[in-house]
Amino acid sequence: MKTMIASALCLGLLLASGRAFAAKPSAKACAVSDVAKLKEHLEKHVTYPAKGKTIKEACKKEMPDEFPKSEKTCIAKKLKNSVEYKSADEVLKALGVE
Repeated sequence: MKTMIASALCLGLLLASGRAFAAKPSAKACAVSDVAKLKEHLEKHVTYPAKGKTIKEACKKEMPDEFPKSEKTCIAKKLKNSVEYKSADEVLKALGVE
């Protein structure tokens, strides 16, 4: 009985710690210095639905110097060319930005 209780406790702790690690978006998220600016850009300069490739091209064409190189690099890696995004919110979710 003690073994069963200890096993259940260990399993509970493992599940809880797994959720804590899964909840951390920092490793997967793009570090964006101005989220409001990014959201505004995505809402004004992109017509949805749009594929990742189209969104990247719009960013380069409309506002090429709007974001630092590190942010543009992360965004380019996160947005998949062939994936169709239905809204700016969907793009932000793909970037891990909220």
